Amino acid sequence: MRKKIIISILFACVAFVVSTHPQTAKADSDVVVFYDSLAKGTDNEGNMDSLLRMLNSLGKRVTIYAWEENPDLSQASEIIVLQNKKDQLTDKWTEKLAESKAKIAYIGANPPTFLANKLQLQTKAITDTSITIKTEAGLAGKPQLVNETNLITSYKGEALGEMDAAENGKAAYGIRAGNYAYTPIFQANNTSEFALMDLLKAVFEIKTTTNQYALITDVNPFVDFDLLKKTADTFYEKGIPFIISAGPVFYNQDFQAAKNYAEILRYVQAKNGTIMMDVPVVTYGDSPPGDLENIIQKSLHFFADHDIAALGVTAELYWNFDKVYGTEGFEPFNTGILLPNQKIIHTTKKNNGSAFEKSPYSVANDFYETTTSGKNFPVDIAVTYSFFQNEKELKAAANNLANENISDFRYKDHQVKTNKDTIESNAGSLYINNQSVTLDGDLKYIKTNKDKTKKQAGSLEGFFGYQNTFFTIIIVLSLGIIGVLFIFGYRLYMKKYMK
Repeated sequence: MRKKIIISILFACVAFVVSTHPQTAKADSDVVVFYDSLAKGTDNEGNMDSLLRMLNSLGKRVTIYAWEENPDLSQASEIIVLQNKKDQLTDKWTEKLAESKAKIAYIGANPPTFLANKLQLQTKAITDTSITIKTEAGLAGKPQLVNETNLITSYKGEALGEMDAAENGKAAYGIRAGNYAYTPIFQANNTSEFALMDLLKAVFEIKTTTNQYALITDVNPFVDFDLLKKTADTFYEKGIPFIISAGPVFYNQDFQAAKNYAEILRYVQAKNGTIMMDVPVVTYGDSPPGDLENIIQKSLHFFADHDIAALGVTAELYWNFDKVYGTEGFEPFNTGILLPNQKIIHTTKKNNGSAFEKSPYSVANDFYETTTSGKNFPVDIAVTYSFFQNEKELKAAANNLANENISDFRYKDHQVKTNKDTIESNAGSLYINNQSVTLDGDLKYIKTNKDKTKKQAGSLEGFFGYQNTFFTIIIVLSLGIIGVLFIFGYRLYMKKYMK
């Protein structure tokens, strides 16, 4: 008995020692992204956020580590190193990567020696120059000025894309051999995003579709409904299918304004508009457990109750790396579009994110319009417009898209599922709780509201007209009395001095 007690105590002590010993994090997601900085104030600022959105569109779940962290990479199968500074990798990290059996893509000026040797890589530095980057399909944008980068001069393996550095010559944008890939440059909001996608697709063996969609964001119950109707009509007449990112309604759903909002969205849906629900606006970083889940379900049910099939979700990137937003906010959806961050307000930040089954990459419309060569993007994209301020902006957008190959997003298979509702699309048809949705363009609520508005405006006009007449008479009478008193006073004054 004593022996058993002693053995139990020994096991307990061993367990205590093991449990209290510092342990490294396990990297078991699809891709590990390892970065040195966010490149604030440099040419590369924003490239980390772009990379994370790109990987989501490529269907990859991501775990992020900074240089000072020490994760266990033994289980990682795919690794991306993003180097924005000139500093080389530490010996510890170099050793980890060299020993790893993962596929590795390295982005930056100073790749480690083991990688350069495997790729037989040689480069030359260029400074203060203009470069133009092309993808494998020949997609190119405007030339861009860079302070410093490298040109690949010699390598082993497959070249992907092209970097034209004017007087400094042309070179491959990136190279790939076996499990390794390298590129010296990656920036946000230019064609290096898509040249890098080609490189990542090659080294990680990713297959993608290459559809183009039109996305209009910032639609909510407070926008100009007449302009929204005009938008739907204009795009429909020009044969341009489109996606609307519509803000949710989770309070005051029985108000006439909420019903009007639902009615205009139903009209948009009837005009080849696909509805996606935008996430609620975040004002402070706190959300009690289940609160956001309830808001999402109520909002989806409000749409479903008005025959609006919200087929996915739109949100800023940081939602995907938040413990509450990325779970409760995204749980019902298999389709989502991650937008660039505007204002980050976390509940609790986390270093790993999920991936949607379908997630077109959001591309700013002004960048899209500068690209050339048939706009052959290597992944599904959503050409993104903020809701138009006026008809001039609307017409310009419609004219720009009219000759492009814009696809109808509802022809993808989408599914949204909550405790109350199941919303789906199949071959272009919409279903809510297994019932086919009738695409009805009758704006009954808005028509009723307009009639009431006209009657109210008429009655107010009569009231204010009466007020104007009344005050005009009062003012004229007052001026007349003042005039009489002035004359009477003047005569009294003159009589006084004439005596």
